[in-house]
Amino acid sequence: MKQRFIALICIATLVFCGCGGKKQSSVQTDSGSEQPDATEESTEQSRNDPVTITFNSKTETYHADDLSTVLLYTSYQKPTVTIDGHPKISKTITQSLNEELDAFQDARLESLLSARISFAESPDSFSAYHLDEDFSCTRQDSRIISFESTRKEFTSEETHSAAYGGFNYDLENGKTLSLSDIATDSNALINSALSFINQQLLLPNYGKISQLAKHDGSDVSSNLLEHVLMDGNWYFTKAGITFIANDGVITPSYSETLLFSVPYQQLNALRPEYHYTGNFQLNALMGSAVSADMDGNGEMDAVYYDTTYNEETGMLSSTLTVDGTDYSEMLYNGDFTLSRSAASDITNEYYLIDLDTTDEYIELAIPDDGLRTTYFFRYAGFHLEYLGSIPDLIDSSTFQLNNVLSQLEESEN
Repeated sequence: MKQRFIALICIATLVFCGCGGKKQSSVQTDSGSEQPDATEESTEQSRNDPVTITFNSKTETYHADDLSTVLLYTSYQKPTVTIDGHPKISKTITQSLNEELDAFQDARLESLLSARISFAESPDSFSAYHLDEDFSCTRQDSRIISFESTRKEFTSEETHSAAYGGFNYDLENGKTLSLSDIATDSNALINSALSFINQQLLLPNYGKISQLAKHDGSDVSSNLLEHVLMDGNWYFTKAGITFIANDGVITPSYSETLLFSVPYQQLNALRPEYHYTGNFQLNALMGSAVSADMDGNGEMDAVYYDTTYNEETGMLSSTLTVDGTDYSEMLYNGDFTLSRSAASDITNEYYLIDLDTTDEYIELAIPDDGLRTTYFFRYAGFHLEYLGSIPDLIDSSTFQLNNVLSQLEESEN
């Protein structure tokens, strides 16, 4: 039996209800106006009694003075939290999340100004800028609600970036949680997280970071303490605490975002009320390594998965390793098929997920958005087994964790 973390909570299945979108008519604006020329809004809700999360999405379009050239597309997903019988707590959490909207509006003004300048300098080669921010709920139970935010920006010069953030709230009072709040000794918690992340960085897949840090003269541990293991850069998940290393913070020459997921059992001094006992689920950015006890032997197993697309050859290339053993060939057999959409971009993820709490295993799940299919593997100690696939995605509203094993069994027959 796999170890379970001490907690006073249990997880309930989220039920998503899509609501109809509301469109507003296009509005012509004056030269240099900061108002959008077109706006579109939509709403989606999730409910896990007594909490309802409403995601209000708004997309806006900004044109140049000629009204024919689009300068900027923006999209923002604003979460609103409602707790039955607790309006003050609901308001406190929602007001905190609204502060991120203010920051997004500042970024929008900067992007619009940059787009105007770029269009004025090179009108013939200009293409529209994009600025998007969305939220996902990473943990919700009777005590905690956590969100991950992702802000993506694309420019006319085909450069793109993604910045992540974390938001964590205590549902008993609506308070924004800090690392000091969740630990009996915040230094002990931070140092245990630092030790785990440094061990992760020793994995072969992160060798490039060590080389770049040496070239830059960077002290990786110091940078982690100053820029990663701090408030605003973490969030709770069903597996542990994820710490965010945005572009360039580990060492200036490394321009990608890394998400380090530290399992609960590796975090010293975490208060018991913030532990988690539901089904383990760990989201990992494609191209990054994560660790979990995959086979129930009490030791952490390092997993790495990535799929890339070669524009010149039109071919996909996939890599899958567990504890240093290369299982990539399993991704090229007849039972496993990936589409172009499976190739990693700046936000694609794969998962470690506990499909059955009565056995000792944690399964690996690889999604393909294009085929709307998720493939499952099980690591049984020096052996990786392909379990099959289901016609659904883990992050979709239709995904039912309790039905996965039965679907996999049916697919074998």
